Amino acid sequence: MTVTWRELTAAEKRIIERLVRHASRGNVAPAWDIETYRAAAIDDFGSLRLRPRDKADPGAGALARPIASAYFDDKDTPDPYGPLVDIILFEAAGLLCELQIYRSDGGTILRTIEADDIFLVTSYEQHS
Repeated sequence: MTVTWRELTAAEKRIIERLVRHASRGNVAPAWDIETYRAAAIDDFGSLRLRPRDKADPGAGALARPIASAYFDDKDTPDPYGPLVDIILFEAAGLLCELQIYRSDGGTILRTIEADDIFLVTSYEQHS
């Protein structure tokens, strides 16, 4: 399959920036500056491969790990028991490498994900 790299949309940047801010505790490393990244679609949910513009294959062979996750409720009416959209940001070799997006029941995402509407943002510590 051919990978087509493109610029991130403004909405994608806002989502990633929100997750990066939590993962870095507000002290964003230059390597995580989303303005320097390009994206390639992984699936129809909106998941993306990420890579810096100046690197061809930055994390080749490196183990990817989650750095932040969040949820999005894409229903028009609140439903405390309904499926949510899971959003997880990964890094490998110190660089952002993937934004994973999927609905917990495997269904179609119904609404556009807004960065201000994601909740329960969690950061992950790296343990040796």
